Amino acid sequence: MNISSTSALNGNAGQMNYSSAKAGVIGMTRALAREWGRFNVNVNCVAFGLIHTRMTVSTEDAASVKIDGRDIRVGLNAEMLKSHAQRNPLGRGGTPDEAAGGVYLFCSPESNYITGQTVAVAGNLQ
Repeated sequence: MNISSTSALNGNAGQMNYSSAKAGVIGMTRALAREWGRFNVNVNCVAFGLIHTRMTVSTEDAASVKIDGRDIRVGLNAEMLKSHAQRNPLGRGGTPDEAAGGVYLFCSPESNYITGQTVAVAGNLQ
């Protein structure tokens, strides 16, 4: 099970390095599925969209984390979060439990004949 991002599927302005790295995870998933299939090993990937965590709260409500003795504010621009919700068919970002559900899908026996796939857990917003 590998974890990627919808930024790998569509790119994201200002995130060339992140999008490229996450696209590499998808390529690795496909290659490993071909290499390890003969050993009955399934390799799949989940690409998350916006999942609401402490790192993705609005900067208006965000706290800070201490890194190397410095307080670093975390969070996303409030207007960006609002825009995301408006563009997403479900009208919101995902929850951590919903993100875990995407991973669980590939860990269940019902997915035994699925390999080399990437599923976007993003409320259909890619």
